[in-house]
Amino acid sequence: MTKLNWDRPEWKSTMNSEYWTNPKTGFDNAWHEQRNKLKQNLGIHKTHDWEIVNKPTGPHAGKVICNTCKGKFVSWLPKGYISPNT
Repeated sequence: MTKLNWDRPEWKSTMNSEYWTNPKTGFDNAWHEQRNKLKQNLGIHKTHDWEIVNKPTGPHAGKVICNTCKGKFVSWLPKGYISPNT
């Protein structure tokens, strides 16, 4: 039969580290930095409900449209801005 050591210290999960619990500084930091950089260039639309449409055309990786303004075009995104996994 297996002997269990009941006196061992508490188990600590690596999922409770700052890397996983705070995406703005941890695992998703690059996405947040890109989004904040883009937000600075949106002008009046930065407080609106906008989204990135990922349809590569020509030299562009996608575009930003404003849902608050009923789908109005806001900006083009250069290639390399959106990773191929998104």
